Amino acid sequence: HRSIISVYFTVGRSIISVYFTDMITALKGALSGSLEAVILGLMKSTAQYDASEIKGSIKGLGTDEETLIEMVCSRSAEELVEIKRVYKELFKKELEKDVAGDTSGDFRSLLLALAKRDEPSNIVDYEKIDQDARALYEAGVKRKGTDVATWITIMSERSVPHLQKVFDRYKSYSPYDMQESIRKEVKGDLEKSFLTLVECFENKQQYFANRLSEAMKGKSAKEKVVTRIVVSRCEVDLMKIRTEFKKLNQKSLYQTITETLKETIRRSC
Repeated sequence: HRSIISVYFTVGRSIISVYFTDMITALKGALSGSLEAVILGLMKSTAQYDASEIKGSIKGLGTDEETLIEMVCSRSAEELVEIKRVYKELFKKELEKDVAGDTSGDFRSLLLALAKRDEPSNIVDYEKIDQDARALYEAGVKRKGTDVATWITIMSERSVPHLQKVFDRYKSYSPYDMQESIRKEVKGDLEKSFLTLVECFENKQQYFANRLSEAMKGKSAKEKVVTRIVVSRCEVDLMKIRTEFKKLNQKSLYQTITETLKETIRRSC
């Protein structure tokens, strides 16, 4: 079903290039609620949707840190390069400047370091694996206080395959794995950001599966989170996320969404 839908929305995006304003206005008039968010989201390219979500998270009074962390910390260097290009195209502003103006401290430093990555890489520097693992340990668990700048440098400047090996080697220095160390060393938005990074470095699809599971637990499902993940990953890795979701929950993502959000879906239709 997804392949057919992808064709429809690829065609839809081509039409939008000519009739964008009229089509979006018509759709907004015909739809509402969660269905409107899904359909309008699917009419955008992945980078356009991501850029719009980042803009929405920092627009107006207050910052939606949860969305901002997910959108910046879960995206690859290659994805962020395209998101920055599209962000400037859509909003006539630099993404880094907008993020810097709405955040502060080490949290801002981490987000900006990630946003400034320009060269996607899969290089593993075998000579630096042990050095980086030891540096992460000495900057955190080994000392009193945390040298956050060292953590930011290593996690923003190394490739994913390299960091996977670093985190594995890290266990030979620290009594805690990297995620446990983060929980012990930092708190708040910085903790959430580092955890998102490490979870995505280790298994990005499992990270999104966990986010979806958490969003649909309890009586008040977080429809916005579910919509954002499904729409933003539908042309990237949603099939793999579905597989991870079923491993975690022994129930398909489709079935869970249907059971959890059925009232919303009924109202939207």
